[in-house]
Amino acid sequence: MYYSIKNGTANHPDIPQKLHNSVVSGRDTVCRSIADSIYQYINQQKSSCLLALDGYLGVDWNNIIENLEQVLADRQLEVQIVNISSSYKKPSEIEQIIHPSLECDPDFGFVFEGEIEQFFDLEKLTQIEAEIQHFRQARSETQNHVFICAGCGSAIQPIREYFDQIIYYDLTREELFNRSEKVPVACLGSEEGRFAVHKNLKRFCYIDSIILDHHKQDVLKIMDWYVDANSTTDLKIVDRTSYEEILSSIAKGPIIMKQLYCPVVWGGCWQKHLKKLPSAMPNSGQGSIVPKENSIEIILNQTHLDIPFQNLMWLEAEAILGRSAYKIAQGEFPLSYFYDDEIGGGHMAIQVHPDDNYIKQNYNEPMRQDESYYILHTDSGAKTFIGLKENADLNELRIQATKSERTGESFDYEKYVDSIPTQPGDFILIPAGTIHASGKNQVVIEIDWVNTAYTPGYTFHIYDYVRPDLNGTMRAMHINHAFNVIKSDRRTKWVSDNLKQKPSVLRKGLGWAEYMIGAREDMFFEVHRLEFKKGIIDCTDPERTFHVLTLVEGDQVIIKSIDNSKLHCCLDFPDTLIIPACMGTYIIVNQGVNPCKVVKAQLKL
Repeated sequence: MYYSIKNGTANHPDIPQKLHNSVVSGRDTVCRSIADSIYQYINQQKSSCLLALDGYLGVDWNNIIENLEQVLADRQLEVQIVNISSSYKKPSEIEQIIHPSLECDPDFGFVFEGEIEQFFDLEKLTQIEAEIQHFRQARSETQNHVFICAGCGSAIQPIREYFDQIIYYDLTREELFNRSEKVPVACLGSEEGRFAVHKNLKRFCYIDSIILDHHKQDVLKIMDWYVDANSTTDLKIVDRTSYEEILSSIAKGPIIMKQLYCPVVWGGCWQKHLKKLPSAMPNSGQGSIVPKENSIEIILNQTHLDIPFQNLMWLEAEAILGRSAYKIAQGEFPLSYFYDDEIGGGHMAIQVHPDDNYIKQNYNEPMRQDESYYILHTDSGAKTFIGLKENADLNELRIQATKSERTGESFDYEKYVDSIPTQPGDFILIPAGTIHASGKNQVVIEIDWVNTAYTPGYTFHIYDYVRPDLNGTMRAMHINHAFNVIKSDRRTKWVSDNLKQKPSVLRKGLGWAEYMIGAREDMFFEVHRLEFKKGIIDCTDPERTFHVLTLVEGDQVIIKSIDNSKLHCCLDFPDTLIIPACMGTYIIVNQGVNPCKVVKAQLKL
């Protein structure tokens, strides 16, 4: 289950009051608003109305339709409802279509290249189309009638043109998975009770999320209304023009993504205490900011919108990324952040990540997986496993790891895998193919070049200390994949010379300085550190790239645009935010008494 907190660091867009007022909230109020729009259409057009209620997987359609039907009946409107899921293919037929993408590997899959239309039975869809056409032919004679097509895919291309209004009901991934934990949400087109989303991450990531996101991106361009459906009792609705204006305003200034926290087998509780996370959490081992997973919270007057970050990227990718970065990242936000907390926990599994060729050929993913560790906090004995020892026999390591997986016996992995002691402020680059793991008794901020469909990423486990996962089962090892991608030359000396670099001054002034702390020719991003007593000025460039800032020392800073003081926000320790490329010159101002350090990641152009 995901955990998140409302800590006052949501996005407060600088927009006219009319846009604040454009959002209507509350289940009953939203239903009345939709009914008003339908009633207005009927009166103006002297005709009945055809409505598509489309939306994401996990939307509570029964609740929505029941309430809307009642409100429309109160207005003496007759309602005909069709559930679009009735025109899906049989579950067995859908499983046959997606089988090659899921059965190619026991743990991973192959990114599906199809569209949502492939899940529909053409004959059944034609029947619904005939019903719609029949309704349209009689619409001038039945002005008090409303035809509603509801469910995931209601506004697909073959029938989209027939609708007078299209409403899209959206959920964040956080809400979808938490909802499924309580009442299982079946994957698209599956039989109820089978393939629940929260138990079938592989199916969701490689299939459902691909087709649902492609479809959503398409529908958001032509919808009439957008609904934040994350709360069944507190729906929020906004018209498309206002929705786009609100999101575009967010893209102009600092962007805060909502961080998600989840327990992991190696996790500690340092973040749990720092962020006052729920006591029910077993641990707060990993906090994440992942473009395809996370959302942005937007506060308008007293209304809170929770919108997937991807929605913002689809609308304003070039403004956020910068033109050069947009081309390199193919329009996707390319960096993910993980807060790995092992204070009082254990070591991460010994692991390695694949390069471009391997990830494309085996999983149909466009982006390799490079990582880096910024050491945020340590206790005694903290260390990071990185690279092979100079005299390590790689074949022998494979034999030992394979035997351990088969027999459940531990072995002396430190005979083969090197480690270095770590302390706060250390920064370690981890290009694809480098064997590594974060050790216990430290908190690490992972800055990763990764935005894959499979959002857990491609972490090939070699050894995990023969420990069961939180659910009691043994974690999967990926010995063959791991040894296919390990770079055997990345040993003690090479690591020392290349992966833990000495900070170098880029610029400095009275009371401030900027350092380069990590960059490599074979990695697409680089990391700097800004150090200052009172403040420091920096800038992004719409022609080049964005910045991602993390406050790693100090209590709080304010970040604001030099050209537009209304574009500003607070950043608390140890949080992260995005400075879009279009923002330009900005200043970071220390709000505490102790000096500050801010880690800045950007694309290397």
